[in-house]
Amino acid sequence: MGKREVITLSALTFSMGVILGFFISPVKNGFGNNSGNNIKNYYYKEPSTDGE
Repeated sequence: MGKREVITLSALTFSMGVILGFFISPVKNGFGNNSGNNIKNYYYKEPSTDGE
């Protein structure tokens, strides 16, 4: 195999691995910054009137 074919084959297998990894991964709600900060900002919510 030539150098061009080796590079093409390695790029193809890498990209297929990335795509299959995204399909198999347990991401359900999209990608985000999961840094552990649990501060909730409720500045734009209307106050509830049903006691909750």
